[in-house]
Amino acid sequence: MADKQNSEKRIDLAALKAGGFIKQCQPNLFAFRLRVPVGDITAKQLSAVAKIAEKYGQGRIHLTARQGLEINDINFDDFNDVQGELKAAGLSLGACGARVRVVTGCPGKDVCPKGLGSTKKLGKALDDTFFGQGDLPHKFKMGVAGCPNSCVKPQENDLGFNGVVEPLLDETENECISCNLCEKACPTGALKMVDGRPVINKVLCDHDGLCIKACPVGCLVEKRQGWNVTVGGRFGRRPNLGQLYATFVKTEDIEALTNAIIKAYRKLGNKGERLGVMVERLGMKAFKEEVRGNLG
Repeated sequence: MADKQNSEKRIDLAALKAGGFIKQCQPNLFAFRLRVPVGDITAKQLSAVAKIAEKYGQGRIHLTARQGLEINDINFDDFNDVQGELKAAGLSLGACGARVRVVTGCPGKDVCPKGLGSTKKLGKALDDTFFGQGDLPHKFKMGVAGCPNSCVKPQENDLGFNGVVEPLLDETENECISCNLCEKACPTGALKMVDGRPVINKVLCDHDGLCIKACPVGCLVEKRQGWNVTVGGRFGRRPNLGQLYATFVKTEDIEALTNAIIKAYRKLGNKGERLGVMVERLGMKAFKEEVRGNLG
């Protein structure tokens, strides 16, 4: 009995309640869920995680569906020791429950040739600002994709972002040479050569920028760039893709929009209700009005 009381005194109950310490089916064993924004972790941190798994667990590490890590088989009594070693390595616990989860992201333009937006910059900024925010009806997930390929599946998140660019034919400095490479690069058939010049069907264009990248003379340029925003995506028992909320939102406006959406969800959502279910119940028009009010 005394040992149990001493063990409970050593446990940081506030940190435990915040999430990231998940009960396993084995008695007295837990999994430590780590916070890994946009899936980025250093080799040094990975080495530290491996050492902790060997020292306190059974050497097992699980890769989560949301680009995170879980160290398995940690004894309840080792909670503070493990957390301390994680903190020394620059790592912290992830979030569980009805709060904002870790932001996921693809490599984006910092790594991927097809990337249009910096998912690392935007994703980490969103995570820094909103990660762990609670008092929500249910969990809240965000995903950031660098282009319409949507490799990180942002439409399956409560709030998703896709990098997009609108192409424009500009021959003020370089004239089109009618090479047809832009038409061949367009996967949707939105761009067709007409009388030796590219013509873009705005309805079919998915704004992936591949025609711009394919142009050898630089006469296809970016008219505008930003992020398409989807809301209400979810997986699990009632899977549904998010609805398009806004197009070509500027990077500098994303934080304010995200804050307004979370605020609307906190106010209008019923307990246990995901954002998408709430939007279906209220209607997109009413939801947008609430968000616009929050934006002022």
